[in-house]
Amino acid sequence: MIPTLIVAAAVQAKLDIIAIADHNSCENAASVIEAAAGSGIRVLPGMEVQSLEGVHLLCLFDTIEQAETLQQAVYATLPGLPAQSNEAEKKAASEVEKEFAGQIIVDANDEFAGYCRQLLSLPTSLDIDEIWERTDSIGGILIPSHIDRKSTGLCDVLGMVPDTPELTAVEVSRNIDPAQALERYPSIGNRSIICNSDAHWLSAIGERRTTFFLEHRNIAELKMACRGADGRRVERA
Repeated sequence: MIPTLIVAAAVQAKLDIIAIADHNSCENAASVIEAAAGSGIRVLPGMEVQSLEGVHLLCLFDTIEQAETLQQAVYATLPGLPAQSNEAEKKAASEVEKEFAGQIIVDANDEFAGYCRQLLSLPTSLDIDEIWERTDSIGGILIPSHIDRKSTGLCDVLGMVPDTPELTAVEVSRNIDPAQALERYPSIGNRSIICNSDAHWLSAIGERRTTFFLEHRNIAELKMACRGADGRRVERA
């Protein structure tokens, strides 16, 4: 899953928009945006933030600067590595880092650029409302990820889609279709239901997709489509 191959797979799948949303981090999004230059693919930078409740939340933006603003807030609330004042503590910290950190960062040419030293696989101390407020305040859109998934899906954790915050769309996993989701989770109501490939390997890119009818490929238009406003709409493949 390196930038040039992600873009090539998206082109082959005939996608118009993809999002790079690593768990609790956006440090590789800029490289994919750069790699996509001239390809016709619109790359939205974002993050899949894990809330205090343990829920995965897809947070998407127009610019890498917006995504980095949220990343800064998320990093500030992630648990830190253990203290390393002696050999035993250094060994303990190394084991924790192997388990929870060490994500590789690459450049647009797929070259190794470093490691992310944050404990990315752990939840933040920001709750769902706080993450929504931060995302919305900097111009992003928040969509609960794979709401039906065990342990990390909104409906599995909370048992429903809450009335607040103001969610205009939810995402379902590949294990359920929108009609089944509405039957199982009536609290979805009239919110848009989207399906993404949630690809963790190249061959999965484009396996599931959602069609957005937009005038421009940006977050404001995505929000309008999710609301069904001014002729914008969402259709599920």
